[in-house]
Amino acid sequence: MRNIKKAESLKRFGARLRQIRETAEISQEQIQYATGITQSHLSMIESGRLNTGLSHIAALAEFFGLEEFQLLQYADPVPASDLLKKNVARYLKKNGIDPSLFLKKSLALTLRTKVIPSKFLSTPRYTKEIADLLEQKFGVAFTTSAISQALENLRKEGLVEKLATDNKSKFQYRKK
Repeated sequence: MRNIKKAESLKRFGARLRQIRETAEISQEQIQYATGITQSHLSMIESGRLNTGLSHIAALAEFFGLEEFQLLQYADPVPASDLLKKNVARYLKKNGIDPSLFLKKSLALTLRTKVIPSKFLSTPRYTKEIADLLEQKFGVAFTTSAISQALENLRKEGLVEKLATDNKSKFQYRKK
């Protein structure tokens, strides 16, 4: 009985943390960059497979601009996206973290949540075109090789397709 209740608590905490992170549109990699809590550790917490310590709960609460108990209030609504983003920006400033480097840690998330759902990738695009869009629309510069790597992972997930071109060393990408 005790182990069942513990497992449920871990899953509930992990689900709440994931909801807060996704509402803030933050990747696990970004949290790792800002807090030092590794992505694999965060993944295990979010999946309910790891019982994390109070120091990590405190660090995560500080990152999102919340009180520790708010991470444990499973029935409460998740704070609004704008508030979470404002709190994260405040955390970055307070801790001397360059926001542009922080944003670079979210390339895959940005592609998944902003670019793929848009009409932009309805037509095949080169990575250079995608890089230009990201810089113009989000103010963050990514190398074409970083974009290619992220798109390759998204291709493996079945979200985009990779198309051959006349130039054998260049490819285009389109959403599926």
